[in-house]
Formats: sequence, structure tokens, C-alpha cells
Amino acid sequence: MNRLMCWLFLIGIGLISIQPANANVDDTLEQIEDAAEEPLRTDKSYYAARKFPPIRLTVKEEIEWGEFKDTDVTNFRTTATGEVRFPITKKFFGAISTHGGITHTNFSGDQFIQSGKSSGDPWNDLYEFSLRFRSQYLINDRWGVMLASWMVSRYEDGAKFEDGLKGAGATAVTYNFGDKFNIALGVAVASKIVGNGVSVNPFGQFSWKIDERHTFSTSGLGLQLRSRWNKSITTHIYAKFKGRRWRLDDRNDGLVNRGSLRDRRVPIGVGLRWKFMKGWRLRGDLGLIAYRQLKTTDDDGDSFDTVTSNAPGVFGSLLLQTRF
Repeated sequence: MNRLMCWLFLIGIGLISIQPANANVDDTLEQIEDAAEEPLRTDKSYYAARKFPPIRLTVKEEIEWGEFKDTDVTNFRTTATGEVRFPITKKFFGAISTHGGITHTNFSGDQFIQSGKSSGDPWNDLYEFSLRFRSQYLINDRWGVMLASWMVSRYEDGAKFEDGLKGAGATAVTYNFGDKFNIALGVAVASKIVGNGVSVNPFGQFSWKIDERHTFSTSGLGLQLRSRWNKSITTHIYAKFKGRRWRLDDRNDGLVNRGSLRDRRVPIGVGLRWKFMKGWRLRGDLGLIAYRQLKTTDDDGDSFDTVTSNAPGVFGSLLLQTRF
């Protein structure tokens, strides 16, 4: 019973940020998702056995389809990420990563959202770039501290890189309940690309190793069950609340000049990861987008036009990763 109560409490902590997100705080979703990333490796043997710091390179292709009013919307997203991890001291571990991507959107049907353009599609290609430093310090066998800072820019083709730029940081305290249970509680702070001021939000993570095969944990702003069936095959079942915001180019008719596009969604999916040779992994994901909302805002961040998907959409992705 005590373990069950602890488990339910940690689930509540993992979802604590859903409340401010529902309160129409546009930057909350992506901020929590960025802050709650995969933990760093802190076992010394992982680094000691290597001549050089471990490097991870990832390329990912995604496709999403949804229906809004009388329009079919299909997104094609390509991203690439490079990360190097390194020990700073015997108890302090760090990582530096860079990320870039492009999202192309096809529209089939009537124009469904007021983008402020006098003609053409509601928006053009969307770009994203980021640079991140994150670290973890081990106080002792149970306690630790996580620190992260990053710069990210998301903007439409035609807008300026600096217009979509913002800075962010996060810190959290970690605690291990033996070998199977651990939590992290912290706060994330980020500037806003639209409007003034900063967004400050608490976040929580937990991971529960149910047995040698199954692990139940948070995944960004969501939950997942990871199952390792053998040395090569791992599966993931998950549900998340995700969000992104891009700075829009100046519109032809001036309706939403220096405005933004916000995309929120709830994907529910299944993933399969295959380690097909040493240092190489391939992962495929399929699932439903249970809910999706697209919103354009003006330069003050106030809503200009909003549409919600008529029915659940679908998504798929393919990821290739190498480590050396």
C-alpha cells in the first residue's frame, strides 16, 4: 500500500504543470518538455572505458495528419541533433547539444485559419535551432542536483532568427529511493518570444523500475512504459501533452504582424527501438493525435484565430541514432 501511495503521488508530481498549461500559458508546454529531458549517465565506468567523450548523433523524420474544419493538414518535420557528454569532476557530469529542424506543412482544402496573409497558405516552412548545456551533480548516493540552460529559436520562413529567439534555464533536486525509484522536482524559467516578461513553471519527473524488463516514467509532460525485451529490442507506450510556438513573418495585410503560431497536441503512441549493431539504433513510432489545436496570435500574444481538430489525427516517425 505504501508503494502504491508513493506511486500515485509521483504521478501527480509528474503532471503538475498541466494546470498552468490549461490556463492558456502558451510557453509552458515546450518549456516543461525541454526541461524534462533524458537524464545524464552518471556511472563513472561509462566514461572511464572511453578514450574520447561519448558523442550521440540523431536524425528524425516525422509525419502528422489532421483535419480542421474542411482542410486536411499534413506536417513533414526533419530534425537533427548532436550531443557530446563528458565528466567535469568525479561527481559532476555535463553535456552540450545542438539541434536543428524544419517543418513543411501541406494544406488541402479551404483556408481554415486567419493568418493575416492576403493570399497563399496560412504559413510557410517553420525552422527551429537550439543550443543547450545541461549537467548533473551527485551529492551522495541518494541526492543530486540537475542544472540546464539553453537558447532556442523557432520562426517562420521570412521572419528573422533573432525574432524567434529566447533563453531558458532549469534546476531540480533529484532523490533516489533505492535502485528502482527516483524523482526530480524543480523549476524552469524562460523568456517569451511574444509579449514581455518570463514564464516560470514548476516541473517534476519520476522513474520506477518495475522489474528488470519494465520501467514506468514521465516523458516530458506525459507518461510512458518502456519495456526492454532483449539486448536489441525495446518498446515504448506513451501519452504526452506537447506544444510549440513559432514567430511568424510579417503578414501582407498587417493583421498579425510579429505574431506567432502555436501548435498544441496530445499524441498517444507506440514505439519500437532496434539496436541493430554496436552504437547504432533505429526507432519507429506510430500513433494517434487525440487532440490538436492551432492558434495564431498578435504581437502581444493575444489570440487572433483558433482551430481545433475535427477528429483524432495520426502520426508516424523514424529515428536513426549512432553513438561513438
